[in-house]
Amino acid sequence: MSAFSEDLKRWKAREREPRDGTPSNIQLGARDVIVLFWRFAPVWATCIYRISNACARHHVRLLPTILERINLMLFGIEISSSIPIGPGLYIAHPVGTVIMAKRIGANASFIAAVTVGMRETQEFPVFGDGVKVGAGARILGGITLGDGCTIGANAVVIEDVPAGATAVGVPARILPKKSVPGRALAEAFRK
Repeated sequence: MSAFSEDLKRWKAREREPRDGTPSNIQLGARDVIVLFWRFAPVWATCIYRISNACARHHVRLLPTILERINLMLFGIEISSSIPIGPGLYIAHPVGTVIMAKRIGANASFIAAVTVGMRETQEFPVFGDGVKVGAGARILGGITLGDGCTIGANAVVIEDVPAGATAVGVPARILPKKSVPGRALAEAFRK
């Protein structure tokens, strides 16, 4: 339940989300929970996933599969109940999204129509914490996405992405980090 509570906090904080992607000091009341369920269908999809995952972890037979199918029929998202996903999951638009990963860290964000899965062998991606995945992105194979990395819209990622990096394009390439004006000058004076 605590993971789902963090998911709800991400939804409540989405308009004033801090730069690191984690909601800080957000309190949830019963009214907040009701409003979030009423206004946002993806909250239902996330809730169904969390229940199916809890059932799978406790070896409840058949129910995880039924819940996966309900999520697919109602919200158009295919997400396996066996995937361990950290707290703070944010799926903005679940329709057309397929998520089959080895592990997904805390505060992961998926925008819309994302595909996460295998490539040629039965190997699945591993996500670090705070990974943001843009609309239409494809993340395939036994690769690792480092903490805080960003995957651009429609990118096809088939190689590892280091922590804090941004990957864009088909196939995805890592964008060079932009230097902040004055930072290079300040670092030159430190040497």
